[in-house]
Amino acid sequence: MKRLLAIIGCAILLALVCIQLYSRFVDPDMQFFLRTAEESDGWAEQIHADEKPVYVLAGGSEARSGVDPQIMLDEFGIPLVNAAGGAGHGLQANAAAAFKYLKQGDTLVLSILSTEDVNVPPSANGVKINVYRQGLSVFDSGMIEPGLENAGKLLSSDVRAMFVLLTRYFGRSGRLYKYNEQTVIHPSGWMEIQYREMDKYKPVAPRESECLPFLANDSVFMQTLQRLRDLCQSRNIRFLVTIPVGCNHESLRPWHAMKALCITRLGIPVLKDERLGCLPVSTDFADTSAHLNPKAARENTRMLGNLIQNNTIWTETELVDILSSTGWNDDGTPITKQSQSSE
Repeated sequence: MKRLLAIIGCAILLALVCIQLYSRFVDPDMQFFLRTAEESDGWAEQIHADEKPVYVLAGGSEARSGVDPQIMLDEFGIPLVNAAGGAGHGLQANAAAAFKYLKQGDTLVLSILSTEDVNVPPSANGVKINVYRQGLSVFDSGMIEPGLENAGKLLSSDVRAMFVLLTRYFGRSGRLYKYNEQTVIHPSGWMEIQYREMDKYKPVAPRESECLPFLANDSVFMQTLQRLRDLCQSRNIRFLVTIPVGCNHESLRPWHAMKALCITRLGIPVLKDERLGCLPVSTDFADTSAHLNPKAARENTRMLGNLIQNNTIWTETELVDILSSTGWNDDGTPITKQSQSSE
């Protein structure tokens, strides 16, 4: 009996070791993001050599593919590290990755694609990529907490991804991982997506809503932003937010205006990108509605560079006016004839 238990224990231990070896050295998703991060390391070393304050961009692949630090430096003199990962890694994990590059006097620019609470905590890959790159020092960021939950994520593995990889490999069905095959990672850390699948995509207007999604201060998302704000203040790091564009219908602009307003009311500056998350031109996108193609990414970089260089941020009044002009109160409720007459 003891021998059987020992065999079972050894088998479990071996399985855990194999899972970790797969995650660290085989998983195409992990290998891709580790490779992009290594390019950012080299770029960061280059621009930090001047000993000037730098900007560090955090977020998901919409930021990694949408902003080229080389253009920022060449055309605006802005030293920027693109530290973005994947949106699926979780907001907290992507913020933790950025802290690797931040020093006193620097600026964190956080790209916010989603405000859903479920997308805030670090995923298994979000924990792993940070621990692989920063070791135990990742817990100093204040974004990934030490504890059993994140330890479990570190030891877990995406069995489904392993199965899909094996099926594609042995069945020779399709690309093993599209980014590895049709994406170029530039020395600046910019992810250039060279393939296109969005040319015939048509942004669809959302269904009419009874109210806009108002972000409550006690939500996981808003609490995380408050924690980031306080961490940056304590370390003398400036904190900015940018709302990335997607191939979205123009009618979604009030939704993004509400998002910007709630964040602004936390005392966190939001860059004044008047597109407000909406770029309804499918030919400006590559493979998804969040990934700009190379030409549009360069234009997007120049727009962001202008906003940063001129410190152009939204004011609360401007955002309230946008909401009002589109039929909404600043609490997300629709403006009625009765509320208009009472004013």
